[in-house]
Amino acid sequence: MVVAFMEGIDPNCRSTIEAYWKTIFERYPAEVLKAVPGMSDNDKKKLRRKLEAAGKSTFEEFQKHLSAYQRRELVDPVVSAVAVLPKDLLAEMAESLVNLTSFKRRMSMNSAETVGGPIDVAVISKGDGFVWIKRKHYFKPELNPQFFARYSGGGDASSQKTLK
Repeated sequence: MVVAFMEGIDPNCRSTIEAYWKTIFERYPAEVLKAVPGMSDNDKKKLRRKLEAAGKSTFEEFQKHLSAYQRRELVDPVVSAVAVLPKDLLAEMAESLVNLTSFKRRMSMNSAETVGGPIDVAVISKGDGFVWIKRKHYFKPELNPQFFARYSGGGDASSQKTLK
């Protein structure tokens, strides 16, 4: 899903389209030769080689053109925007991409769900190190205030057990 978001097309869809066009360009020379009666075998071989070379060249040009378009119109603008995003928005973007992947997998009947549920989000930076942005707990925080009091330095010292 991240690649589809960045490049504007699902990689499997692009592969299918490219495979189809490659097959067309490979079959085309034979179809043209069938439609041209009265050619000698030698002339047919020469024409076939020329048509195959033209088809291969045209297909490669199509791939280059599509890749250049994707980079210029889809990838580069996102990369440029991401390069200047503040850390909190980068974390939000990452979480959104994971959620998008999860949603796609849930809606797709033919793929195993590999992500989902609550998502932990953290930012790692040179200046701040590791910082939680969003963190799920294995327990309900509202039912366990003593846990947060113990680790945040707050709370009454007499209510905390000391280990010996």
